[in-house]
Amino acid sequence: MNVDFPVDERFLRYIEAIEDDPDIKAIISILLDKRKQDFYNYASLICFCYKEEDLINLPDVKHLPEKVKAWIKRKSLDHDPAYITFFKHLFSLYSGFVQTYEGWDKLGKHRSVIPESYIYHRIKERYASRPDVKVERECFVVIDGWDSRINRTKAEGQKIDAGVWDEAAQHGEVYEVKVKVYIKRKEHQLEFLEMIRRLSNKKLDVFLASFAPKQVVLQHLKSFFPGRDMSQINVLGVDELQNL
Repeated sequence: MNVDFPVDERFLRYIEAIEDDPDIKAIISILLDKRKQDFYNYASLICFCYKEEDLINLPDVKHLPEKVKAWIKRKSLDHDPAYITFFKHLFSLYSGFVQTYEGWDKLGKHRSVIPESYIYHRIKERYASRPDVKVERECFVVIDGWDSRINRTKAEGQKIDAGVWDEAAQHGEVYEVKVKVYIKRKEHQLEFLEMIRRLSNKKLDVFLASFAPKQVVLQHLKSFFPGRDMSQINVLGVDELQNL
């Protein structure tokens, strides 16, 4: 089977320009340096804090796990250099947008680049010694004669956030990445993942990944799409991503 992930070069340049923002670059760098519980805590801050006020009043952020709040307090009291640097850049990023719904929407687009970049770079690390394995981001999907640029409209969704294809093993992975999981009006993204899984005869594993805990993602999906069969899509939450 032939699989290809043609890159949307124009949009990739747009994403890379956002990544070049000093605050976002620093945040991604710290996340990539962390594993296990530390990564869980840093990622949770990005997931559950979506405006400047949240960062000012961290103890009052409703859905931020208590264990993360305790970690924040401990790191602050210890003046932990990595945490202080991370928080400084996160606050700088958030405060750079007008604190209105329009501003939060623009901030959300910048925040969304962070988990996408994190997952892409983790995948690149995994296959660093395998130049024959194709790893792309912001890409369309081609499976034999089927091409998402031709066979799907823009409204239906044509691109994935990241794709992996090991030609020798005839196996790969496809990722749709979220900061949290607000996908209520985006069922077409789930249908796209399922279509990729079906057209590849299950040679492509499909993932919906989020910085939220897996149970939170599943609860949202159940609420948004009651009774929907999700058996073909692998859900990765922050617990799974900390070991990626």
